[in-house]
Order: sequence, then C-alpha cells, then structure tokens
Amino acid sequence: MKNVLLTLIVIPMVILGQNVTDTQKMGLQELNEHLLTEYALNKNTKPLSDVATEDFILIAAPGMIENKKQAIDGVKNLNISSVNVTVDKIIENENMGIVIGILAMKGTIMNNPIPGKIRYSSTFIKQDGKWFLQARTMTPMRMKKP
Repeated sequence: MKNVLLTLIVIPMVILGQNVTDTQKMGLQELNEHLLTEYALNKNTKPLSDVATEDFILIAAPGMIENKKQAIDGVKNLNISSVNVTVDKIIENENMGIVIGILAMKGTIMNNPIPGKIRYSSTFIKQDGKWFLQARTMTPMRMKKP
C-alpha cells in the first residue's frame, strides 16, 4: 500500500516536471527559438512574460515600438500555422547576447498575410547568471523579383 501511494505521488510529479521548460538552462539560440515559437505558434506568452525585462522593447515589423505588455497582448492578432527560426549570428560576451536571424512563418497577423521572411535581432542581458530578453527588432525582408 505504501508503494502504491508513493507511485501515485511520484509519477505525476515526474510527468509534470517533463512538461515544464526551464528557460534558464537554455543557451541563447535555444532560448530565442523557444520564445519565438511558443509565442507565435502556440500563443503561449508565459515564456516571454518570464524572460522579457520589465522595460522590454519590441520594434515590430511595421515600425511600431511596443512595450512588454503591448507585445504580450499582441499575440491575439496572430494566426500562425508554422514557424521556422534560423540563426545567422550570435554575438555573446559575459553579460550580453545578440541573436540575429530569419523568422519564416505561415499565417496571418491582424487578418493580413505574414511577410514571407522577417529579419530579427534579439538582445539578451545576463543578470544574476540568467538570460533576460531586453529588446527585439523585426523587419520584413524584401523578396527578390524574378
């Protein structure tokens, strides 16, 4: 009986623990991809809320500047079916990291088609040994004409 009770307590804890993602154990590339994918594809704003600094700034694709609350609230405007995050360069030193790459998504934003590819730059700062997202820029890329 004691073993049955222990099993009933431990197994759910193990299963639940596997569903929890510890963003602070991720490297910059993995953390950046996780934040973009969870937000855009899964409409999960918790990772961004947890990792973005209180003075976080997003320079959105049309040139708008958004604060943390506005960026989090903006998820309701997305209807994304696929996300592909690539990284072109990572610049990292002791307390700062910048991830630069391309975000390719399929879907709509505010009922308008998403641009084919978006160039992004994510700036992270390290505080008390943990990475936090300070700023992000997103710029639509012009597609070459045939």
